[in-house]
Amino acid sequence: MMTLRTLLIAILAVLFPTPSSSAQEKDKPALSIRALLLAPGGPSMNLHALATESKKLSGPVLVGARGLSEPLAPGARSFAFVIPDRSKEDGHRSVASVVLPETGRDFIILLEPAGQTLKPHVVSAESPRFGNDSTLFFNATDVPIGATLGKNKVLVPPRKPVIAEAPQRGEAPWFQVTFYEPKDGQPAMIANTRWPHRNASRGYLFFYRSAPSGRISFQAVDETIEK
Repeated sequence: MMTLRTLLIAILAVLFPTPSSSAQEKDKPALSIRALLLAPGGPSMNLHALATESKKLSGPVLVGARGLSEPLAPGARSFAFVIPDRSKEDGHRSVASVVLPETGRDFIILLEPAGQTLKPHVVSAESPRFGNDSTLFFNATDVPIGATLGKNKVLVPPRKPVIAEAPQRGEAPWFQVTFYEPKDGQPAMIANTRWPHRNASRGYLFFYRSAPSGRISFQAVDETIEK
């Protein structure tokens, strides 16, 4: 026999249903991604995002090596970057499969060329460490790279994004930056330079081997952000 309390609970459940997880997801801000092509020089390409389950197509957005792309809403956490291809049944060919983390809404996708495809490396754009005057390093070589930013020491292993904060500001508006590679069991200097402290921006730097010399080089871009 239903008690008065049970009856009231049932009535309240009908009048004020608890939002489902899917409904809660829809109420959240849309997912947002920006992409950077990790390729020497200034190549670029137009990419669409194709949701894995719904097959919803977003874009295109121009992705290049000289700066981050415009924001794109992929429509799902699992999607593929695709390019037009008339030989395919749906008219598109996948060049990278991406799965975003379950938490977070804003992401940076680093796209590393791998033959005819691109290997994605996902980084949260919301990381508190990745703020003003910080740098995201990516090492596309086969050896670890050492870096000193002022007195800060950073190790950048192959194909693992590393965020490094700039040293504290002193009297000078710049700080010393040195990069090293391992040679014969010892660190060998790649570059020694000065970087200015940034104001309302953060940087992206990736290491690669130049062809045909095989020497390690690097390329960097900045992104304007709010402090």
